[in-house]
Amino acid sequence: MSTVKIVTFNSRNTWMWSKEGVNCFIFRAGLIYEKVNNEQPDVIAFQEILEKNLGLLQKMLPEYEFYGQFRNADFTGEGLYTAVKKSEWSVIAYETFWISPTPYVPGSRFEDQSDCPRICVVTQLRHKKTGKMLRLYNIHLDHVSDHARIEGIKCVLAKMEEYNAKVALPSMIMGDFNALPDSETMRFCNEHKNPVIRDVTGEIEMTYHGYGTDSQKIDYIYVTEDVLPAVEKTELWPTKYNGIYISDHYPVCTYVDLDKL
Repeated sequence: MSTVKIVTFNSRNTWMWSKEGVNCFIFRAGLIYEKVNNEQPDVIAFQEILEKNLGLLQKMLPEYEFYGQFRNADFTGEGLYTAVKKSEWSVIAYETFWISPTPYVPGSRFEDQSDCPRICVVTQLRHKKTGKMLRLYNIHLDHVSDHARIEGIKCVLAKMEEYNAKVALPSMIMGDFNALPDSETMRFCNEHKNPVIRDVTGEIEMTYHGYGTDSQKIDYIYVTEDVLPAVEKTELWPTKYNGIYISDHYPVCTYVDLDKL
C-alpha cells in the first residue's frame, strides 16, 4: 500500500504582533517544525505566507521544495506556497495564476472582491515510487462575499478543465475557502457538474478557531471523482502546547492510497 499524506494549512502570517502575543509566527514556528517532522506529510499547501515566513519555513524544512508566489502586482505581500517532499515526488509542472478575469495579469482581481488579489498555485506531481501523478490546486478565496468566492472557484475550475483538456489527471483543490459549510460558495462547489468535485472534509466540523476564541469550518479539501475511492481518511492536526497554537487554523490532512488511483 502506498498511502500519502496531503495537507492544507493556513499558517497565519503575523510575524510579531502584540495583539497575538505568544501566538505570533515566530513563537509558533517550533510547533510547525515539530508537527511536520513527526507527521512527515508528502505535500503541504500553505496559505498566508510572507517573505519572512517563507524563509524560516525553508530553513526548518529543507527536505521540502516550496512552489508558489506572492500575490500583489509587484510580486510582494501575502502569498501561497506548496511544499513538496523532494525524496518522494518529482514536480513535473508548476504555475501560479491570479483568480480573476485575467489570470496572467499580476495583481488582477474580480471587480466586486476585496482589495486583496487572490492566486492559485498549481503543482503537477509524479510519485517516484509508484509513478502515479496528481495535480494539486492550492487556493485562498476572498473574504468579502459569496459572489466573489463563487467567481473565484469558477475561475479555478475553468483552469482545471483547461489543464485536463491537455493532460487529464486526478486532481485536488485545497485551501482556505473563507466560506461556511452552508454557504452559497460551498453549495456551488458541491453541486458543480463539470467537473464534479467531492468534499473529503465532511466529518470535520471546525478548522478555524482564532486561537481558541472561535469555531468555524472554512478550510476544505475537494477531490475529483477518480481520487475519491483512494481517500482513506481526513483529519485535523489540533496542535497546542503551553497555550501556543500551531496557527489560528488547524491543518487538515487527507490520506490517499496511490495504488487505488
